[in-house]
Amino acid sequence: TGKIDEESAAVDSIGGQIKYTSDITFSSSSLLNKFGDVYDKPQKTFIQKMHKGRNIDEIKTMVDELKNLKVLVLGETIIDQYVFCEALGKSGKEPVLVLRDLNMEQYAGGAAAIARHLSDFCGTVSLLSMLGEKKEHEDFALDSLPNNIEPYFIYKDEAPTITKKRYVDYISKSKSLGVYSINDSQMNGENQNQLHAYLDDLIPKHDLVIVSDYGHGFLSKETAQNISKQSIFTTLNAQINAANIGYHTMNNYNNIDCAIINEAELRHELRDRESNVDFLMKELSKSLHIKNLVVTQGDSGAMLFDSEKNEFHFCPAFASKVVDKIGAGDAMLALISCSLKSGFDADLSLFIGSLAAAQSVETIGNSTPVSKVQLLKTFSHAIK
Repeated sequence: TGKIDEESAAVDSIGGQIKYTSDITFSSSSLLNKFGDVYDKPQKTFIQKMHKGRNIDEIKTMVDELKNLKVLVLGETIIDQYVFCEALGKSGKEPVLVLRDLNMEQYAGGAAAIARHLSDFCGTVSLLSMLGEKKEHEDFALDSLPNNIEPYFIYKDEAPTITKKRYVDYISKSKSLGVYSINDSQMNGENQNQLHAYLDDLIPKHDLVIVSDYGHGFLSKETAQNISKQSIFTTLNAQINAANIGYHTMNNYNNIDCAIINEAELRHELRDRESNVDFLMKELSKSLHIKNLVVTQGDSGAMLFDSEKNEFHFCPAFASKVVDKIGAGDAMLALISCSLKSGFDADLSLFIGSLAAAQSVETIGNSTPVSKVQLLKTFSHAIK
């Protein structure tokens, strides 16, 4: 990580010296993996499978080469506001929980969060997204984006910038209420024309398009079909949420290189709550011509179905603690997309995506993008 240089400088600054012994060197990570209970049985099995024939230096080189990718992220920008509260108790006059707000934090979510996750890995990232007519929160959204992200915004007529406010207990971090500011009707013809003009200009300039369709009126059926006709490598997440359930679908898309959804979204898409997940993954892959379908299952891990090889791959979850699940799917989407596009095999792509998701759930919302140094460090420790 390069931190040894900082440690050396700190020692030098007070007149100290660093001495290296010639004794046998032991890796603390290796000792912990061997004798400690760092990983459970499914995790150990997967890591052993990952370890065979893999050299950490080669993996680091492969991940470093992701910087050559030019990625276009397409989807709604969402401002996630977290109001941290103290529970006072029940109202004296009504059966209502009373909270005292302590402080509020906000983070750039939605497609902006995906772009931020990519910024530490890819050299060129473009964000094509939507804000409100009056450009609320535009300065905040722009300030949240690293320098290597180029934003392109459509300002949706008669709509606010999408804001999702969540009231959170300041100790347990559990959420008690969500309040959304949103107009999720489809964009008008003028806005649609602006979007299609951007797509015609930007898609040919990129190697990978990541589509995150939150179902809030940005991507119409016509736009989805237009994206599906492009020959570029395309990854899709069309999530189900409280605002779009019953209306949103992946059926508008076709010929997708990679799609990522959770098990509940898979069952909703196929209107089937009884069949096993393997069967449903094959059915959805066949109907929408998806090459790689990833289904996340929370703390049970994630599965990938390669429809061309007719193979299933499984990776357990690797989060050591869960603070907030919001944004985990976006982190996984970002890293799996780049990995598969760059030719990483299914197991390695799943592992990198799972480590990205693990980083995400250990922080509040989309407050912190995925760190490449931390991801590689975790990877290196796991396979020692």
